[in-house]
Formats: sequence, structure tokens, C-alpha cells
Amino acid sequence: MKWILSSLSVLAVAAAESTVSLRVARDASVSFNGIQCSYDTVPCSSIPRGLDNKLTAFRGNRDYGRVLLGFDLPLNAPTKCVLRVPKPIENAGDVSLTVASTDSIWEESTVNGYTKRIDGEQVGSLEATNGGELDVTDACARAVNHKLSLFVDTAGGMVTFNSLQSGSADVFVLDYSF
Repeated sequence: MKWILSSLSVLAVAAAESTVSLRVARDASVSFNGIQCSYDTVPCSSIPRGLDNKLTAFRGNRDYGRVLLGFDLPLNAPTKCVLRVPKPIENAGDVSLTVASTDSIWEESTVNGYTKRIDGEQVGSLEATNGGELDVTDACARAVNHKLSLFVDTAGGMVTFNSLQSGSADVFVLDYSF
């Protein structure tokens, strides 16, 4: 009887769900616009912003920017994935965000509005004035080669977050359960 209880305990532990918290592995701000930068000779959309200390999303009259996030996922199939959005370091009022999955064919140091198309499938939306969480389980399940990329867009004014390069611990995190 003692052996049976011991075996059942081991099975219960083996069947327990595990969760790992994954810091974003790559991040960038990507501008999509026709505005010129650098003395009106270089389109702002062509400037890589993947190594900046801040991530910025905004929506203007003729231009907008999105935050692009990349996560390296475990080999185990997900049972649940939750994107933890940090509290913005700057914002223009209430923060309403939309998250969309996209392909992971991009490099942090070179991605820009010309090399990364605005594509993907909307995953969900959230109010994130003080940070927040969004279930992205379906996007995690569809990830290719254990890499997940997400665009974070705002419906209004500019919102700014810490990037990996900021050195802050308060960055985007994915809680991955399997």
C-alpha cells in the first residue's frame, strides 16, 4: 500500500504543469511612415531602432510605430501563454494596446519599416495604463521553430516601454506553461 501511494505521488508530480517566465529575447520599435529624418534625406521608416533603450508605439495622422517583440520558446507544447506588459515609462493618457502575431524573420539590429511588413493575425487587446496581461496561447501554439514574434500597437497617443537595452528588469515577459 505504501508503494502504491508513493507511485501515485510521483505520477501527480510528473503530471503537474510547469511555467517558465521568458524575458523578451529581441525587441525593436518599427516606424511605418513617409516622413523624412536626418535633414529630410532619409525616410524614418528605414532607420533601425532595435538597439535603442526605449520601445515606442504611436499612431499619428500620417505615421505610426509599433513595438516588435521576439521570444524564444521551450520545446514543450504550450498549455497556456500569457504576455505580461510592463507599466509604460511614458504615455499620453490611457493606454489601449492591440497585439498581433507575426513571423519571426527579423533581426533586432537591422529591422525597420522597410524590412518588416505589417502583417499577422490579431491576438487580442488590453488596457495597459499600469501594465497588464494578455492570453496569447494560440499565438504560442502556432509559433514556428520555437520562435514567437508579436507586434504591439496603440490606438492613440505615444506609449513608451523599456527595451532590453535599457538594463531595466521591467520589460515584456511571456509566462509559458506546459
